Amino acid sequence: IGDRLDLLCPRARPPGPHSSPNYEFYKLYLVGGAQGRRCEAPPAPNLLLTCDRPDLDLRFTIKFQEYSPNLWGHEFRSHHDYYIIATSDGTREGLESLQGGVCLTRGMKVLLRVGQSPRGGAAPRKPVSV
Repeated sequence: IGDRLDLLCPRARPPGPHSSPNYEFYKLYLVGGAQGRRCEAPPAPNLLLTCDRPDLDLRFTIKFQEYSPNLWGHEFRSHHDYYIIATSDGTREGLESLQGGVCLTRGMKVLLRVGQSPRGGAAPRKPVSV
């Protein structure tokens, strides 16, 4: 809790430092642990970022917080697992798919362990200075 994570979709045209010659189209969803393991987004998914603009660098920043003052902000609970998954097949036509896709075929999912150590236990609490 308190950390940030940047998600990036690098541009393909004109070529940038992180771009590849073949642009791939993705929607990145934030899902719970069970959905992430199955590579499934729910019918009304929590969309984080759509990578569908080959001419632009796109960025989305997640702030890990328990409460968000922003109506569209994300809230995370300590000691819970979340996943960021991509369920399209990488083509523009496959962007709307909510199951499988590159999450299954290429392992395009990231496990987020909020408030935990890498081995799954509680992370040590940082002292708070007043």
